[in-house]
Amino acid sequence: MTSFLKPENALKRAEELINVGQKQDALQTLHDLITSKRYRAWQKTLERIMFKYVELCVDMRKGRFAKDGLIQYRIICQQVNVSSLEEVIKHFMHLSTEKAEQARSQAQALEEALDVDDLEADKRPEDLMLSYVSGEKGKDRSDRELVTPWFKFLWETYRTVLEILRNNSKLEALYAMTAHRAFQFCKQYKRTTEFRRLCEIIRNHLANLNKYRDQRDRPDLSAPESLQLYLDTRVEQLKIATELELWQEAFRSVEDIHGLMCMVKKTPKPSLMVVYYVKLTEIFWISSSHLYHAYAWFRLFLLQKSFNKNLSQKDLQLIASSVVLAALSVPPHDRTHGASHLELEHEKERNLRMANLIGFNLETKPESREMLSRSSLLAELASKGVMSCVTQEVKDIYHLLEHEFLPSDLALKALPLLTKISKLGGKLSTASSVPEVQLSQYVPALERLATMRLLQQVSNVYQTMKIETLSGMIPFFDFSVVEKISVDAVKQKFVSMKVDHMKNVVIFCKTSLESDGLRDHLANLLNN
Repeated sequence: MTSFLKPENALKRAEELINVGQKQDALQTLHDLITSKRYRAWQKTLERIMFKYVELCVDMRKGRFAKDGLIQYRIICQQVNVSSLEEVIKHFMHLSTEKAEQARSQAQALEEALDVDDLEADKRPEDLMLSYVSGEKGKDRSDRELVTPWFKFLWETYRTVLEILRNNSKLEALYAMTAHRAFQFCKQYKRTTEFRRLCEIIRNHLANLNKYRDQRDRPDLSAPESLQLYLDTRVEQLKIATELELWQEAFRSVEDIHGLMCMVKKTPKPSLMVVYYVKLTEIFWISSSHLYHAYAWFRLFLLQKSFNKNLSQKDLQLIASSVVLAALSVPPHDRTHGASHLELEHEKERNLRMANLIGFNLETKPESREMLSRSSLLAELASKGVMSCVTQEVKDIYHLLEHEFLPSDLALKALPLLTKISKLGGKLSTASSVPEVQLSQYVPALERLATMRLLQQVSNVYQTMKIETLSGMIPFFDFSVVEKISVDAVKQKFVSMKVDHMKNVVIFCKTSLESDGLRDHLANLLNN
């Protein structure tokens, strides 16, 4: 280890070594100086040395050297000149990105070159043997060897920088910027494995922030600026997760946002809450959680109506229509019927958990949470005036499926309404913050609902019916599909019927005149 009286001498020596092609010795010279306890007072020369140091690290793809040097430099300047550390880190990330882009531009077959599932995995011996035996083309091999190492190094750069900047109040803005750039890297190159790791890294950093509360320069999440940086990072994480269609990671991001706000007992700005609920509607729709999807739409509607003064009447109408159709799409029967005690407890716990996320309830007491159900949601839609905002077709289909008793032609009357509804929707104005509404996505669920309602009403009037007659009353499906729907309805005690294929009839079990449904219908007929 060579000792230098002045840092300038080490920089000069490194440049001499670079000029004669000895980059490794030059890097070692600068590394020895940076890690030396002799130069712990910040000076401008050290910044120039760090610029040269990270240039060598990037040029030689020495990630470990870069991390070691940046940690030492953080110790030197974080109490004196934090902006210097920021400049060095920005330069480091800029060089890594530039090298990766250069390699990408040189490779003609990028998709093949980046066909690697995990950027942290090394080449396996069997892969190397296979490439030689199969005679892999030199061009393909050179592309892979040219591009993949640089993208591995860029990913390592983001991880290194996040590790160095974590949980430091003086560096939190740069930490947030680095996280956003890492998210964009995952999005641009569709790096799903790295995105999951990145989310876990950021999650662990926040967990450590809560664990070690006596840490020096610890960020104060009660400060509005710090909280906004952490919140923006997680909202961006949620956006990228949905764009990459990583729905499980997206849901965990929703829990991250909610958990962060529970820590500080504050509700985010309405603009961020709109993004939160828009993404929740997507997540719940993909997971076929129709009840939670409908509640998320309802909360989004209330938020838009209350805080968005620039929302056009047309956009509000489409959002309100989505709320009502989403609520109607929820199966009308209780899916917990006949479930075991353990399953009921699990469902209750899940319901409370979702109610907390959807209601954005920051209280942890169970009694402060509301229970979610289809009937309570429809009652709320009526009380909050949502029905007055929807299109006429949505009003008609709601009244038909929820209040009309038309055993013979309910489905036939629903068909033209559903055809009109399937054509409604489109992109909304930028003022709405909701990118697009397509009411056609609810048509299949509404067809199933119309079928179940018809079966329910027919079972109250008829004892038997020919299969051909019943099939003709339901224009949406073949009878095989109707039979599958009826099996689910019978299982949930929504309707009582069985199909006799030998006699080609449907048999509806006798319903007592004292049943609530039939008694109500007879009373209505008497009044009319």
